[in-house]
Amino acid sequence: MKKILSMAALALLMASCSNDDENVKNDNGEATNAVAIRISQKVAGVESKAAVTPGTKMQANIIMVDAGNDGNPDFAAFTAKTENTLGGSGTELQQDANRATVATTEFEAKTAAATITLTPKLYYPVETGSSTKKTFLFGVSPMGGVNGTIVTFAQTDGLQDVMYAEKADAGSKDSHASGPELTFKHKTTQLTFVAKLSDVLTGSDWNGKKVTVKSIVIQSAKVPASLNFSSGTVSWTDGANLSVAGCNTELTTTACKPSVPVMVQPTSGIKVNLELSVDGDIKWYNNLTIQNST
Repeated sequence: MKKILSMAALALLMASCSNDDENVKNDNGEATNAVAIRISQKVAGVESKAAVTPGTKMQANIIMVDAGNDGNPDFAAFTAKTENTLGGSGTELQQDANRATVATTEFEAKTAAATITLTPKLYYPVETGSSTKKTFLFGVSPMGGVNGTIVTFAQTDGLQDVMYAEKADAGSKDSHASGPELTFKHKTTQLTFVAKLSDVLTGSDWNGKKVTVKSIVIQSAKVPASLNFSSGTVSWTDGANLSVAGCNTELTTTACKPSVPVMVQPTSGIKVNLELSVDGDIKWYNNLTIQNST
């Protein structure tokens, strides 16, 4: 029995960081008196080990914040608004407060530039004398509810690959020759588990028996609950045990298919509980410290 734990090997695969690339297209009406903001993004570092791989559909909030008198984003004056209010003949933004400040988007992760749709279109300030007023953009994925500078995520099951694109200078109505680039970066650690026997069972107490992974549980896992886009700070859920889907198969010396990736708060010394079945006899191995796979 002393050999058994060493035979049940767990490999941890870590996620990489990535960025995204986009051009903006209006989806809910054109304002004839305003200049639309154009965004440029690139998806870089997308690898097969990451939760976001080439071709993955991504959803995000793109958030626009105007500059204050000091030239920096004025978060105190920011109000989340998800549509443009067109007045007059229905084609004009009559004041800056009528502009949308939060847009949603879905795009496909690629290593090369690709166009995507932004809903609604975001505009530079339109009020008289504001043509040189700067505007800044931020990105949060997945999209969530925006209240003040906080984006709250609808799901906290550990399956969301939360990413943040910090401040990008969009310039002003009169000075925006080159579009800003938003660079999304991972805010979590991705855990992917692979189980196998490190050696054949010949000579062990389990020789000739069927060994199956019943469950893998991450201890005290914390996942993103919300993100403050003004700072990129994540608020995490209270620690709770998190079950990992996949790997529930008979073990051989060949690694099983990787588990479903889970995304948790980056921390050292993450521990898991492993449940095995040996011909129906349940064996528990608790407080196992996971190690990185190279």
